[in-house]
Amino acid sequence: MKARTALLELFKESHQWRIFFRSCCEISSFRLRSQSWQFQDELRDRGYKLLTDSLEDALLGLARELLPETPAARWDYQWAHQLCKGALDRLVKCYADLSATEKEALDLSCQDVWDERMHAAGLGNDPAALRAALEGWEWAGLEAMERVRAKGGVA
Repeated sequence: MKARTALLELFKESHQWRIFFRSCCEISSFRLRSQSWQFQDELRDRGYKLLTDSLEDALLGLARELLPETPAARWDYQWAHQLCKGALDRLVKCYADLSATEKEALDLSCQDVWDERMHAAGLGNDPAALRAALEGWEWAGLEAMERVRAKGGVA
């Protein structure tokens, strides 16, 4: 079952969880994300097995949908920055292992489509789309490095 559906069922059944969700949303998106473990524990107790990332994305999406005037519904630049920084750090580690010849032959234009999707996700205030596009961007970069490594730096 999708995280969004599980959360909506939880909110439908429990006034207490609706209040908790609202209170988190009224503070910040950071507060909502940092309390996702409580939602996850409750949903796990109810038989749902959800990944943390999908639960966070669903919480942020529901904040935008149900409580659009709250701070949690706004785009969180710091969160996006941290996600991007993590992906970039992983790419840098792989890049550092390339030879000078491989670095010169590396073509990262395969990431361009993902750049556009990340930009659109930011403009659209869509955290789930950003996470998906960033994952695609990272994998495209890693695959490009693997291709150039397999060819020994020959373009």
